[in-house]
Amino acid sequence: MLVANIAEALDPLEAVPDAGLWFHYVVGALFGALVLGPYAAADHRPLRILGLAAASAVIYRLAILFVTEGPLDYGVLATFVITGAGAALLCALAVWLVAPQPFRPLAFVLALVAGALGGATFELKVASDPFLLVSHAAWQLLVCLALHAGFGVRRA
Repeated sequence: MLVANIAEALDPLEAVPDAGLWFHYVVGALFGALVLGPYAAADHRPLRILGLAAASAVIYRLAILFVTEGPLDYGVLATFVITGAGAALLCALAVWLVAPQPFRPLAFVLALVAGALGGATFELKVASDPFLLVSHAAWQLLVCLALHAGFGVRRA
């Protein structure tokens, strides 16, 4: 919420090129560091967390671009579901490759389902939530739970 309020305040300032652009990267990086980061292996942990944060920032930005400028001509709900599922799968892939975690098919299946359900929440459009914070939180929580259930807890 704080990041969203800062982005809104800076958006009209000409000194800030595109508050929406950096907002997407910051939100994605925070998710990567806080949710994906704990899966990082002990060797080179800070670099792995940085890599997961960077991957998550790019995934989030690509998801936004896919929704706003994507090639799909389906309804809005279908676009959100597909984008949510795809972003969650990419997050699971990042954890598997960068953390690295052992390959567990369950993690990818759960991420797919959680991402699709979380993506569907973007269609709710709560009137008092112009930044879709409820939907963002729902997607993030569902994906976090899916990764936790699929990959388990990393013991250092």
